[in-house]
Amino acid sequence: MSTTILCVLNGGPDQALRCLTALASLRDQPDHEVVLVDDGTVGLEDLFARVEGDVALVRRPQRDGLLASVADGLARAEGDVVVVVRDAAEVAPDFLAPLLEALDGRAAVTTHGAPVAAYALAARRDVLRDAVTVARETPVDESLAVASLVAALSRVGAVEPVAASVVAPPRARTGAARAQLGADPEVSIVVPTLDVTSPRVQETLRAIQERTDVPHELIVVDNGAPPQGFSAPVNSGLRAARGRYMVVMNDDVEVLPGWWEPLRDALDAGAPVAFPLTIDGAMRHDFAAWCFALSRATLDEFAAAPGEFLEPEFRVWFQDTDLLHRLRLAERPPVLVDRSQIRHGLSLTVATTEPELRAWIDAQIVRDKAAFEARWGSGVAGAAR
Repeated sequence: MSTTILCVLNGGPDQALRCLTALASLRDQPDHEVVLVDDGTVGLEDLFARVEGDVALVRRPQRDGLLASVADGLARAEGDVVVVVRDAAEVAPDFLAPLLEALDGRAAVTTHGAPVAAYALAARRDVLRDAVTVARETPVDESLAVASLVAALSRVGAVEPVAASVVAPPRARTGAARAQLGADPEVSIVVPTLDVTSPRVQETLRAIQERTDVPHELIVVDNGAPPQGFSAPVNSGLRAARGRYMVVMNDDVEVLPGWWEPLRDALDAGAPVAFPLTIDGAMRHDFAAWCFALSRATLDEFAAAPGEFLEPEFRVWFQDTDLLHRLRLAERPPVLVDRSQIRHGLSLTVATTEPELRAWIDAQIVRDKAAFEARWGSGVAGAAR
C-alpha cells in the first residue's frame, strides 16, 4: 500500500524549515513520497530551491486555505493512502507507521488528540478526495477547516485518533517576541472595525499575532453604533498607542510573514509614512492607506489638529487623500516598501449591504467629497486618486 504525505505550508520560512527538517528525519519505512503544497506563502523560494527534486511541489498563487490546498495536492499524490499534515506542523520521526497500521478497516485516522483539532490525518486517497469535495460545499472559517473535513470523513465511518502517532503544532513565537509585563511595545497596531466578532476581523488579528515578531500591542477600536466613520476611531486608537511606531490597518488586511521589519526600516531611514505592497489584488502605488506605518515624529509633525492625526472633518472617505496631499506639500510623500507584503479584501470594510448603514455611508461619502473639494479643489482629489 503506497503512501503520500501531503504537507500544507503556510506561515513563515522558519516554520516551513522546521517542518521540512522533521519530514527529512522520518524513518525510511513505511515507504512514502512527500508532496508540498505552498498555500500562497511569501519568502520560501530559497527553501524550495534546496528541496527541488526530493519532493513534489504544488504552489498556489494566493492563500485559499486548507481544503483548497488539499484538493490541489491530491491531484499530485500517487499514494493509495494520503496523510495530510497541516500548517507546517512538525511530525515525530516515527509518526507514520502507527497511523497507517490503525487505518486498516477505518475511514480515517488522526494523530493524537481530538480529531477535529488534529495536525495530521490519514485516509485512502479516494475517500479523502470525496470528503474534501463535500467539505468545500459549505464554506467555513479557516479555523474550522479541519473539523469540517473530519465531519465529512465521518460520513463514511468513524474517525479515530491514534495516540502513538505524534505531531507537534507549529511553534508559537518565542518569549523574546513578546513584551515583558508593563514594557512599552515597539509597534502599536490600530484596527478600526464595525464588528469585532466577525471572522474577517479574527483572521486579521490572527495573522498579526502569528507574523509580528517584535513586542507589539493591538488596539481594536469599535466604530460605534451609529458608526463614527474612519477618522475618529483611527485618531482615538493613535491617541491610545504606546509604541515607538504605529500602524493603521483596515480590518480586512492579512499581513504576510516578515511584513513589519521593512516598514520599520523605511521609517528609520526618514520616511514619514511607509506602506506595504498589496499582492493578489488591487494596489495603489501613491498611497495604499488600508495599511500604513508612521513614527511618533510623524504623528506630531503631520497631525491635522491637536490629538487628531487624520482630518476629522472627513469621516468615511478622503482622509487618506488629505494626508497624502499634506505630505506631498511638505515634499515628503509616503514610501511604498515592496519587501513588506499584505493581502487586502478591498473595500470589504465599507461594502455592507445593510440598507440603513449603506445609506449612511453613501451620504457621508458625498459630504466628504464636497468638504475635500472645498478645502483643496477638485483637481487635487482627481490627481491623488
